[in-house]
Formats: sequence, structure tokens, C-alpha cells
Amino acid sequence: MRPKKTNNASQTWEMMQCSREILGATCLQKIFSRGQTQINRYCSSPQHEDHQRNPLDRLQLLFTKLEEEGEKELVIAALNHLCDSIGYRVQEQGKVIPDKLTVEEECLDDYPEKVELDRLIASNAAPELVRRQGEHTCREIMETVVSYEEHCKNK
Repeated sequence: MRPKKTNNASQTWEMMQCSREILGATCLQKIFSRGQTQINRYCSSPQHEDHQRNPLDRLQLLFTKLEEEGEKELVIAALNHLCDSIGYRVQEQGKVIPDKLTVEEECLDDYPEKVELDRLIASNAAPELVRRQGEHTCREIMETVVSYEEHCKNK
């Protein structure tokens, strides 16, 4: 096994270039079912006249268009599928902000999410669906907790 090298790739073409250096062009050719020339295009800077949008750029475009169509959950499912190979999951950035005016309303908002979680489990739904619903449920509960904390501060 070779020693780990620090990867400073920040652009998708650089990530593809690093992947080619690490795995070899032949491996990328097999993964993407593309020839050497196409792999080279994926790994070249956009300033290069032969550059073409690589699979990472295409996925980002796909995810952006799906989100614009209101399919954020589908994007999250796809990202979690991709992350699963390294044992990770996507997580929303930022602070939890309650979406109801009172703690009581937040408490009521938790209930449908928990009921849906239980329904998925009772119907033997796919574990990935149950996990995603569990994450939604936890998010709703954290909104309630934050709302309660704010309520207590304002007493």
C-alpha cells in the first residue's frame, strides 16, 4: 500500500485528474466505459480546448435540476447512495431553525414524522427509506428542542 498523499483538488477536473493518477487511466476507462481520449478530456482544465464536462460536473447539473423541480429528497437519496461506499451520509448544513411559532406547534409538528417512521417500519420498507425518515424525524424533534430552549431563555 502506498503512503497517503494530501489531495488539494478543488475543481472537478482536478479531482478526475487525481483519480486518474491514483487508479490509472485504464481503470477509469473501465468504470466509465470511455476511451483514453475521453478520460483525458474529463481530466483537463476547462481552459483547454479539448475539455469536456466530466461525470462529477454532470451529476452536479443533474442534482441542481432535480432540486429546481422540487426533488430535493431524490437528490439526498442519490448523494447518500454515493456516500455509502465510504460509510458517510449527507447532512444539512447550518443551524436548526424552528419553523413554527410556538413550542406546542413544534411538538405537534413532530407527530406526523414519527407516525410515518413507524408506518415505514411496520410495512417493512427499505432500510434506506426508514433511515431517511428517521433523519427527518430527528430534524423535527431538534426544531422542537431549539424552540423550547428559546422559550426558556425568554421566560
